[in-house]
Amino acid sequence: MSRATGVPGVVVTLLRLVGWATIVAGIVGVVRQRAEAQRVRRGELPPAARIVDDAPQHPYGALSQRLATWVPERPRTPAGRLLGFVWAAPLTLVGAGVALASGRVPRWDPALGCLVARDVGGPSGVALRSVGAQANAIGHVVLAGAAVPPAGLLAHEAVHVRQAERLGPLLVLAYLWLGARHGYRDHPLERAARLGARRAVRGSWNTIPIRRSCGATWTL
Repeated sequence: MSRATGVPGVVVTLLRLVGWATIVAGIVGVVRQRAEAQRVRRGELPPAARIVDDAPQHPYGALSQRLATWVPERPRTPAGRLLGFVWAAPLTLVGAGVALASGRVPRWDPALGCLVARDVGGPSGVALRSVGAQANAIGHVVLAGAAVPPAGLLAHEAVHVRQAERLGPLLVLAYLWLGARHGYRDHPLERAARLGARRAVRGSWNTIPIRRSCGATWTL
């Protein structure tokens, strides 16, 4: 086998391994999220939406620590918004397809800067209920189970939209791998979304007091 044909073969093999490993990570993450949802229903755990300040069950590494406070802003320039739409387009197409399969047409929400499908049913509704979730975001499409979702919930999902604008399809890899490692409640990207939602609901995206687990306070 020549070097020209050998190198592409190695790359294909590595991509396959990454793909299968990511699928396994996704399954592990879903199982962990369902287990957490069941514990919430039994009253053993508080709802994940309340977890912003508490320390994670397992200490974060440097990257996870940064991601847990990463709340990207909406692109301010037309060029930035266009780039974000193009980069996240593969995910957005999937999200739009899921919304349509659930019997809902996503509508543009100018305040959130994304498409929102409300009162979704079908496979998306079943998937949300199975893991105890009220909504999820796929690219620029937010799928909400309620006809009138709470403002905090939409703000939470809007953070995921901003994350998709930055990471594009790579968000899937990052989310699934981190979900397998940390579960849903301590997922760094979910903690960032909760933080962003709290800032949005309180009307400040720049300054907000945060309480450490030891009781000290500081300002972002």
